[in-house]
Order: sequence, then structure tokens, then C-alpha cells
Amino acid sequence: MSADPTTLDSVKGNDTYGWSVLLNIMEPLTRMDEQDGETVRVPAGAKSWESNDDGTVWTFTLNDNKWSDGEPVTAEDYVYGIKRTLDPESGSLNSYLITCIKNGKAVNNGEMSVDELGVKAVDDKTLKITLEQPTPYFLSLTDTRAMLPERQDIVEKYGDTYGAEAGNIVCNGPFKMDTWTHNSEITISKNDNYWDADSVHLDKVTWKIIQEETTVYNSFDSGSLDTCSSGTPEWIDRFSKKDGVKSLEYENTTLRCHFFNTKDELFQNENIRKAFTYAMDREDINSTIYFDTHKPSYSWVMGPVSTGENGSYREQVGETPLKDIMANQDPKELLLKGMEELGLGDDPSQITVTLSVGGTTQWLRTYGEYFQQKYEDVLGVKIELEQNEWGTFQSKINSGDYQMGYMSWTIDYNDPISMLEIMKSDAGSIPTFWVNEEYDKLITQASKEMDEAKRTELYKQAEQILLEECPVCPVTNEVYHGFVYSYVKNISTSPFNTMGMKKVYTSGR
Repeated sequence: MSADPTTLDSVKGNDTYGWSVLLNIMEPLTRMDEQDGETVRVPAGAKSWESNDDGTVWTFTLNDNKWSDGEPVTAEDYVYGIKRTLDPESGSLNSYLITCIKNGKAVNNGEMSVDELGVKAVDDKTLKITLEQPTPYFLSLTDTRAMLPERQDIVEKYGDTYGAEAGNIVCNGPFKMDTWTHNSEITISKNDNYWDADSVHLDKVTWKIIQEETTVYNSFDSGSLDTCSSGTPEWIDRFSKKDGVKSLEYENTTLRCHFFNTKDELFQNENIRKAFTYAMDREDINSTIYFDTHKPSYSWVMGPVSTGENGSYREQVGETPLKDIMANQDPKELLLKGMEELGLGDDPSQITVTLSVGGTTQWLRTYGEYFQQKYEDVLGVKIELEQNEWGTFQSKINSGDYQMGYMSWTIDYNDPISMLEIMKSDAGSIPTFWVNEEYDKLITQASKEMDEAKRTELYKQAEQILLEECPVCPVTNEVYHGFVYSYVKNISTSPFNTMGMKKVYTSGR
């Protein structure tokens, strides 16, 4: 990991660092597994599930599982986790994912009691979830952190420190927490109480938390790490040729982007947001910053995402909508127009913008220096770089204490709405504070449209609005370049795999 997880409380956390641990120490209702080259949904916390005819009521029958302290996992644990996610007092950044549950939006808005939520423990082994309306992607939500179980007694025991330390959490997944040395390493070990413990072959997994890429690469090269990823051509080339190392490469479901605080004095203006978005030369960024290891992005929904039976969303609606929108637009003219609208004169050199990033590495400093130069060349403005540790960065972003930010976003499940709904006005996942009623309406309509072609058209219209108003600015779509020693078996090769380390084993180390 390149940063410490903010928390292992699945309700409070929403970063990928915490999620990579939670996938291993917690058991969602279902998981996505790789079988014969395809990703398929398989039993996990639930051994089976069924719905009524119109798909509005889902019933899950649970496996006989136990928590790491020996207590049985019950349907009530899933009920509690789901209710806590939607309880406005929790302040969960993941609540938007499951407002499709009956009364979910009203509960999350504080208009109804959490007890009126459409989730119920019929008995210890039976969970019933009632939806507001048929939701085409509902099963895809069952392996996200928004629906993970939690033990009420443990959450209440530790309060605000639940999930903040290794000892402040109880686990029901294939592994349990052992140690967490902040900003150094996390260790987990096999959970013998797990329902499918016979399928778990690893006794221990260690994550090293290392910010500097060179340290990561040297550690992998020396064999002190078993797996790593790289975005540096010379290391990619070196590891690709290294004896006993397997290479993994695929277009990921991670978008690297800039985003704007639309409550900021400057970025409240649409023309100024457009100017900063259009001023980017994404091919040059991909070449200069990413050494052509990723793909320039002119869209918000990433390439691998599908709509279902009709396949790739991007192939259906077009690869580069932002490029078409940008055509024949002069970013400098847009900037001057926006400055005039805000009464800021006509001298861009008087404009100073702070670019905030979540890390203190040299790479991020170089990244910021690139944009300092490019934005001054194209727009004539000054850029100040603000580097923060990840936790501080996330806290500032969530409170609106920023102007322009940079981060990567990985989708929670395989459907375009997983990327589009994070920009709804009530989501708050990337807190730009942007509000567009038509966009919200389209996403709400799409969330219950069962006809795939019609749903795709709604997604297309919503994405067009988002890219036209520019609260966010796509930069690159990640391509994963991973490396693993050949003695590591069954490692994930798909961006949609949610098995974690459950099926991984080593042989011939």
C-alpha cells in the first residue's frame, strides 16, 4: 500500500487501502470470483439468495459462519451494518450506494427512522431486503463495503475508535486482524472460525505501507515483497524479464482525475472549470507523467465497465465524449470569460490556485510541478502545490477546505452507475458540492430502468452533462502493471474480482 487506511470501519472508510484489507477480514453476502476466464458471483456470507417476481424483495440464506471471537454471525449483523451505513448520524460516505433499499433515501436524509429501513432479520440465518423498486444492479451491491456486517456490541464498545486499531475490530472473513503499525505495515492471519476455512491456504498476509516507489521496487526485486505493481517503464521492463516473475496487465477500473470545489470563489464559475479541464494535454500528461503506461481519459466511465448483456458501455456510447466537447474551445478565452463574469479583471497572472494532493512523495511533487508549468503556459495562472498525508487530505477534501484536488477513484461494482452516481448531489464521495437537478433525475431514473438499452441512454445523457459542466476532470484511466513471483498462485487477474486473498496460496517458494 502507498498509504495508511483512514479506518477499517466499513461504514466510515471509503479509500482503496482500507477496502483491500476489508475484503479479507470481512465476509460480504456474495463475492465475485474468476472461473474459466469469467468473473462470476459466488456464495460468501450467504449460501443462497432469491427474489420475488419483480425483483423488489430479496431473501438471503446465510452460511454457518462465526466471528473471529467465536460468536455466530447472524442476519442481524448484516442488518446492523446496513442500517448503520444509512443512518445519517454515521456520516457514511458509502450510503449513496444502497439508497435503493426501501426508505433508504428518506432514512439517510433524516426524514424517517432507521428502523423503517427495508432490511430485516427473519431469523438468525435469513436476511430479507426490500427495495424501493426493481434495481437492475442490486446484486452487484452485495459485495461492497456498504453492505458488510458489523457487530453492534463491538462498534458500541469502541465508539469513534472502532476500526482504528487492529484490536478494535472483530472479523468474520477468511482472515482476522493481527497487527497494524500505522504507516508501516498491516498483518492478518487465517481465521479458523471462518465458514470456508478449508479453502483458505495462507496462514498470514503482510501489507507493507510504503510511499516511495523506488523502495517498493527494490523490495520486490530483492524478494522481500511477493507482489507489486509499477508505473515506471524501466521497472516494468526489468520485472517483465525477471526470472520466476509473472506479469499481469489489464485496463483497470481506476480513473485518475482532478476535481473542483464548486463552492470556491473561483471554481463556482463553470467557464473557469472548463478552462482548467480543457487546458490539459492528456496525451502529453500520459507520456510525460505516466511514461505511456496508462491511457489518456476523455470520459468519466472507464473502459472495462459493462452495462450487462450488451457489453462495454464505452463501445456502446463512444470512447471520448470530452474530446468532442472540447473541440474548437480555447481554454484561455474561457478563463478570461469566467474572470469577467466574476469581476476578477483580465490578468490571469493575478490568479493563484492551490492544487491539493494526498501524499508527500517526490512523484506527487513532480506531478504538481508539471501542472504548475503547464497551467502557467496555457492559462497564465499560478499554481501552488499542497501536499498532505492521505488522512489529512481526505479530511480537508470532505470539509471543502480546498480549491482543486487530485485523486484516483476505483468503482465499487461493474455498472456505469457505480461511477456516475458518485457525482449525484447527495453522494458526497468526491465532494465538489456540484448540484445539477437534471443529472440527479437521470441517475435516479436509470437506477430503476430495467431495459438495458434505455438505461444506457440515460447514463449517456448524464455523463454528457457531467463533462459539459466540469465539476470533475478526468485525466488518465489506469492500466494495471502487476508483478508476482511464480510461487504465488491464484492471484487476482481481473479488476472485478472481490475474493481478496481467500484462494491465494504459495507453492515452491
